[in-house]
Amino acid sequence: MKHMTALSMATLMGLTSASSATTVYVTASVERTLIADQDRWGGCMILLDKQPSDYGLDCPSRWVSFSCNGTFTTKDVAYRMFDSAQMAAALGKRVVVEVDDTRKHNGYCYGSRVDVLLQ
Repeated sequence: MKHMTALSMATLMGLTSASSATTVYVTASVERTLIADQDRWGGCMILLDKQPSDYGLDCPSRWVSFSCNGTFTTKDVAYRMFDSAQMAAALGKRVVVEVDDTRKHNGYCYGSRVDVLLQ
């Protein structure tokens, strides 16, 4: 009986931690891109046509930073993500962006991954 109770508690704890996730995958179109100096917004951002807060994240707007200044990832990786988002915008393709509301630049959420949807 103790084993069943411990197993049930472990399952419940796993379910609660999944519901309090701080990253969400947002499928959207890129409406604008922005390059700024390194002290503002992590150096680069994209504007999505979806609001990350609609997915339960604490993000103030549709702008998402890729941290091109190297704070949350290497500059090389950040610029590759930004380049992919620019390509998607130019080709009219949608993206899936992993948005993290625990890491922010000037209050704007961080995009830790971007996938370009080919269809």
